[in-house]
Amino acid sequence: MTENIFLITLVVLALIALNTKKLRRAVVYLGIFSLVSSFVYLLYGAPDVAIAEAIIGSTITTVLYLVALRKYQVFSIFYSKSENDHNISYIKNNAPFLNNLEAFLIKCEMEPQIIYSGESIETILDQKKFDLAIHHTDQDIWIYGCAEDYQIDAVENYLHDNHGDLNIHLIRCEEGDDNEA
Repeated sequence: MTENIFLITLVVLALIALNTKKLRRAVVYLGIFSLVSSFVYLLYGAPDVAIAEAIIGSTITTVLYLVALRKYQVFSIFYSKSENDHNISYIKNNAPFLNNLEAFLIKCEMEPQIIYSGESIETILDQKKFDLAIHHTDQDIWIYGCAEDYQIDAVENYLHDNHGDLNIHLIRCEEGDDNEA
């Protein structure tokens, strides 16, 4: 009976790890999966394998994956210009604000992934997964970010300190399925 409970738990943890949206959570679920599998090895009379699985699988591997994920932070930025200007090469060449923001994010050890979009900002906010969504009009720059994201505070401080002359509006969205990057 105990074996069946552990085996069902393994299947459930594997499915949760495969279907989670955040990579960090998947790594944690796999660490728990490994710990439960070490108990299964104990039940089947393999204590040496159980100890190796507990030390290597659930501890060392989980920590290494979490450290690697911490080092590699992709920061997705959707950038859209006003409706009358969809020329991407023009946007790239005339966006020093965006180039400075990209340099700041690189300095903060993040990897900015800038997606120049011709779609409307409403479409981006409704359908895309992003860390920042930037809409640039002739007079204003509208920046949308997740309220729970700690990088938004750093971006806000950077923009306030270095681009105070621009008319920038920072809007913090609630985290949901649509803007969870």
